[in-house]
Amino acid sequence: MSLPPAIARLFHNYRPEAMDLDADAEWIILTVLRDGSWSDWQWLFATYGWGRIASVVRRDLDGLRTLPHAVAHFWSVVFWGEPLPRPTARDRWGPPRRIPPSVSDPS
Repeated sequence: MSLPPAIARLFHNYRPEAMDLDADAEWIILTVLRDGSWSDWQWLFATYGWGRIASVVRRDLDGLRTLPHAVAHFWSVVFWGEPLPRPTARDRWGPPRRIPPSVSDPS
């Protein structure tokens, strides 16, 4: 099954006809949540369901945080009724991925 034309427009830099709804689900979900309209969200929830979408958002919040803060904040309120804390300057301007400090050098 391929993306409907209304959703495919969100992937203008890619070949939407080559995308797979299952294999590319996380990427599709994050893109539609970030760039989609109300009708796009309706399609998304009908296609993937609340549980799967919520788990993708949770992984994004706990991982790389690819969703912009305002978008992540909105979906956090929708799914869990909890606003995200305001981003600090480091969150806003620092690298998106936190690399844990290395263990002290054994030498």
